[in-house]
Amino acid sequence: MDSPVYRVLLTGELVPGFSRQAVIAALARFFNVSAARLVGLLDRGDLPIGDVLSADQASELQRRFEKFGARARVERVFATDPVPADAIRLPQQSDAVDAGLMRCPACGHEQLVADTCDECGVVFAEYNRGQGASPSPRQPNAVPQQKPSHPTFASPHVQDAWQEEWLDDGDGVPTEDYHLGLFMGMRSSHLSEPCKKMSLGRRTRMKLSWAWGAVLSPFLWAMYRKMWAWGVVIFLAEIFVPVLLITLGTKEGISDRLTYAGFAVLLINRLFWPALLKGLYCRHARRTIANMHRMSPTYAPDIDIATRGGTSRTSVFVGTVMAIVLSLLTWNIVDSLHRTFVRPTPVFLEPPSLPELTPDAAQPDTPTTALQDDLLVNENRWVATRNKLRSLGQRVNAWLADNAGSVDAATLDLDDLVRVLQLDQGDVLDGWDNRIEYQSDGQGYRLISAGPDGVFGNTDDVDYRRTLRR
Repeated sequence: MDSPVYRVLLTGELVPGFSRQAVIAALARFFNVSAARLVGLLDRGDLPIGDVLSADQASELQRRFEKFGARARVERVFATDPVPADAIRLPQQSDAVDAGLMRCPACGHEQLVADTCDECGVVFAEYNRGQGASPSPRQPNAVPQQKPSHPTFASPHVQDAWQEEWLDDGDGVPTEDYHLGLFMGMRSSHLSEPCKKMSLGRRTRMKLSWAWGAVLSPFLWAMYRKMWAWGVVIFLAEIFVPVLLITLGTKEGISDRLTYAGFAVLLINRLFWPALLKGLYCRHARRTIANMHRMSPTYAPDIDIATRGGTSRTSVFVGTVMAIVLSLLTWNIVDSLHRTFVRPTPVFLEPPSLPELTPDAAQPDTPTTALQDDLLVNENRWVATRNKLRSLGQRVNAWLADNAGSVDAATLDLDDLVRVLQLDQGDVLDGWDNRIEYQSDGQGYRLISAGPDGVFGNTDDVDYRRTLRR
């Protein structure tokens, strides 16, 4: 019995994430036909491949098409079945499965055409020369063949063509250094040179390399270089955390050491990030370029790489505005939470606590009830004094508000207030019959009672403060 054979059909559907133009270009180059002809064939529906294949070959070809971004299906046929009239033949010059790919002779890694291995970093031309590879001898009268624009090198029977035709000159094949130069932009040697030292195959080894432009603000440096994800991380470390610590440290009831910690974090960020940003940018550039290559048939267009990379002054402006707005928002949130959960200090100081007197502490000839009466009277005088200061202050406030702009509070004294407010002498005496004092610096004023001892400037003073509106 004959072994079963299979035929692959292109369904015309695309793999998610691939553009139709890129898929058509890849298939046109693979089949060595024009893109216009291929579009016409695909628009009719299922496009059969004329060659009959084994099960393994059909599966490999199906996977190869899906790497291009084109959906394909496999159906079983008989070897005697006629070839469909609209079928398209596989190219004969190379293996259909491996077209467009090459394998590293050192480690066997399969990749797009390049002059170095993405996995082990070996330079193919130098490796083959070290292994003693040399161009195959040509016949004296042989007509030289034209070098294909996109050679294929993965299959064993084209390995000699790889070494002979393309590898030692590499004309027209863009290198990673070329793409990095496009991505980083003009005058970027201070970034590309350290990046070369950090590159090892597809891996990027992080090395300390100082970026002076990031000393002023690592966050804005990352935004300028379009490192959006790292910009968010650096913003949290460089701006949000220091602002939060400094704001908390300025609030009453919270240790001011938090303020010093916030300034220390600011300094650490300006030493930590500049030492790492070149390495992070190198890894970001290489990964971005590699992802763009994966989405293209061979290499991403130069214009797309240059546009994805480069610099952005608009991002710097947006980052600056965002930093200012979020810093103010953080400050306001912390201030609101502090007022909500922390009890504020009272405006008027409570009178000093009086010691409890017992009959033993009293004079022998003074009864206990007399001492209690004295304490009660003294307490009433405290209350009367606070009420009188508050009442007098309200009258002064009203008068100053009515005469705003024409009266300087700093030039007034208590006698002026008695005259303009038509006060009695009893209105300016405290609960201990001592005269109240008026003080002002022009921004506000104080009404002060000397307290029980009649001496200003000690702990038993009672005062009323008021800030004037301008």
